[in-house]
Amino acid sequence: MLPPVTFPEASIRDPETEAADLERRRSVIGLFERLRVEAEHRSGYDRDAVFGGWLYSGGMSTRERVLAAERLADGSWHSAYDNVVVADASKLDIDHLVPLAEAWESGGFAWTAATWRRFGNDLDDSRSLIAVTASTNRSKGAGDPADWLPPRTQYRCRYAADWVAVKTRWELSVDRREQAAIETLIDGCTGADFAGDPAAAGPSDGLAGTPPTGAAPVDSPSASRAQSDAGTESESEDPATNDPNSAEPGSTASCTHWHAGHPKHTHTRRADGTVTGHSHPPSSQTKCGYLWQ
Repeated sequence: MLPPVTFPEASIRDPETEAADLERRRSVIGLFERLRVEAEHRSGYDRDAVFGGWLYSGGMSTRERVLAAERLADGSWHSAYDNVVVADASKLDIDHLVPLAEAWESGGFAWTAATWRRFGNDLDDSRSLIAVTASTNRSKGAGDPADWLPPRTQYRCRYAADWVAVKTRWELSVDRREQAAIETLIDGCTGADFAGDPAAAGPSDGLAGTPPTGAAPVDSPSASRAQSDAGTESESEDPATNDPNSAEPGSTASCTHWHAGHPKHTHTRRADGTVTGHSHPPSSQTKCGYLWQ
């Protein structure tokens, strides 16, 4: 009698999951293929001039807000680049996923000072800024995916997808080497590889996440409060874009943001013109840009 045929690594996937993964892959590829390909503009960059440091509003800096949003339930943070759990915020850098110098070379050289402030402190898209170990952030420097990739290989597909998303969001270009490196990465990724990192901090509603399985801890006597950054610069709201009542009746939109006294949260304007969530006093600085449709 012949032995039974077995496939120990085989599994049956939910058709809805398969469809979602396929759509996710198509979306990433679609964004990637629409990126402009241009030579880099390699002159004139000055980090202090274009960035100037973290902005403050409601007594919190952009750095502190990212740390608050990514903090896990046990008070630690997960560095996705190298799969390390960090208990001391002073051991973390807030990385601009697309580095400032790279943004300059890819089209940012033509930006206004106000656009640079928004890019350097982009809290409206959680992919733009990420808390990672200082060592990995500094090894990355201003490198694009042709020069540097996260040492955690399982994260590289997600990194490539996020890179494409940020460049698309800010209408930045890619150069030929960068394009080839991203294309090679994407070709080897499934739709599931582009999904949210299961080890990352909590969902977009600001709820705390759970520590990742198998992540390496960084020794620290205790979790510390996020380090404050020097300076008190703040950015005022633009009523034309941030006021929900500025949109035409029947519009729908959502905006996720932070401000004093509230965790990260989302407002949505319904078709009848009402807006979910609490109201904001005219003087509040929500750092929120509504995208009305």
